[in-house]
Amino acid sequence: MRELVDIAIPANAQAAAEALGLRVSRSVTMGARIRRIPREDAEIALECLRDWGFAVRIVEGAPESEGTSGEDLKPAA
Repeated sequence: MRELVDIAIPANAQAAAEALGLRVSRSVTMGARIRRIPREDAEIALECLRDWGFAVRIVEGAPESEGTSGEDLKPAA
């Protein structure tokens, strides 16, 4: 199984992430994140978002029990 990670993004990067076809999860405690995607895909998305001027980072060890049900995910427009 692939290693799944989260990407922490600023709120103003949500539209750019969704333009890449990624689903963004927002919460008061965690902020805006792209949840549980394969590391390889995360690294590609990270480079694209950084090229567009956003400060983003991969969050290691994403807890599997938080937000895995998909209830807090919004479909990309």
